[in-house]
Amino acid sequence: MTPVIELGEMRHGEDDDESPAPPRRPPGRAARAVALGCLVLLTSAGASAPPRRPVPVRVPAPQGAAFVALASRLMVADGPGTVGRDGRAVTGHRLSDGAQLWRFTLPAGDHVLGLGAMGDGLLVTSSPAGAGDTRSTLLDPATGAARWQQSGYPVRTASGGLLFENPGATGGGSLLAADPVTGAARWSLPMPTQGVAYRTDDRGVTQFVLVTPDGRVTVHDADSGAPVLTGRVPPAPDRVSYRYAQVVAGLLLVEGGPGTVTAYGLDRLDARWTVPVQPRAGLWFTDCAGMVCLRDQIGGARALDPATGRPGWVDERWFGLFPFGGRLIAATPGVGLELHRWVLDPRTGRVLARLGRWRLTGTDREPGGLLGVRHLTGDRTLVGALDVPAGEVRIRAVLPGSWDECVDPGAVLVCLDPAGGLAIWPADR
Repeated sequence: MTPVIELGEMRHGEDDDESPAPPRRPPGRAARAVALGCLVLLTSAGASAPPRRPVPVRVPAPQGAAFVALASRLMVADGPGTVGRDGRAVTGHRLSDGAQLWRFTLPAGDHVLGLGAMGDGLLVTSSPAGAGDTRSTLLDPATGAARWQQSGYPVRTASGGLLFENPGATGGGSLLAADPVTGAARWSLPMPTQGVAYRTDDRGVTQFVLVTPDGRVTVHDADSGAPVLTGRVPPAPDRVSYRYAQVVAGLLLVEGGPGTVTAYGLDRLDARWTVPVQPRAGLWFTDCAGMVCLRDQIGGARALDPATGRPGWVDERWFGLFPFGGRLIAATPGVGLELHRWVLDPRTGRVLARLGRWRLTGTDREPGGLLGVRHLTGDRTLVGALDVPAGEVRIRAVLPGSWDECVDPGAVLVCLDPAGGLAIWPADR
């Protein structure tokens, strides 16, 4: 049996959990001589000044700001939760000194839903507060100039393309594909009331699946939009929409009858297995790194073998669970958003490593990967780089003050102050 790897619970400087010092012994003649020599050296050198605390470069930012580092630039915007501010904008700053280089003003009434890299550009997703169509704008990170704009919420394909979801006000809508360089539309398809389900790999969407309430299913190639398979499944029980109609672990899951869910293969739309499901609120299916997990709002997970639908493992202790790097990151309650993080084998549910208590920030698609932050005593913040496949944590920095989120573009660390504002820290901190 592979041993559990204990990580993240550092001592000697991480927290005030120091081991007691061994009892002191009276110094002998040699020890007194060494001490006297050290005293002479210190006296001759003079009193040294204590090491200076690092001084970061400060960048203005609203509370809960969205930010991303890209191409030696730091881009900052109001976050999704900062609704009601006037003059919303995205600003670009130099990472080296924080100087503002440009400002892009959003359409009147819009607020930012997300910032992210798309090729060598910055993709800004925004929408009017409360209601209205979502907009996606690609900016030049060097100048802030808009290269193109499309309506809809962006979804990345495995080949580097972009799909845009445009849901209708009363259901339905359209799915549009656009050139990620020019923004030009390539093709568009109507979306059924049920919406769209995606089949993905480690890089993004490879296929999308449209299911109508009467049970018609079409599987499409994500790049060309061409149908690769059509077929039928049982219609939605209410003939309006399915409770479950999603792609999980390469299978299409739909309601097969009262209180049951049936899995269909996406290569032939053949029924693979059926499991009973209690139709209660807060119950959903999710991909657990290749296993099919049935999750509940109150916690815990029930994993099913995607080939047979048979139970793989059940564990009620996990407060949160999501796939990352071919493993599962599980969580148990900690302190606020700093949850105790664990690495699991998705096939067996067995604990492979303990990462310690962290608030997670960053993703595996960002330059610095997945980071964790933890508040320490003495008004300090520990920043760690989490290597989930290896089950290891590399301490990145111990920073003075309290910080909520950080990104690691390589040369510096950029962290968000809970009260508002960003700090750019030298890389060796």
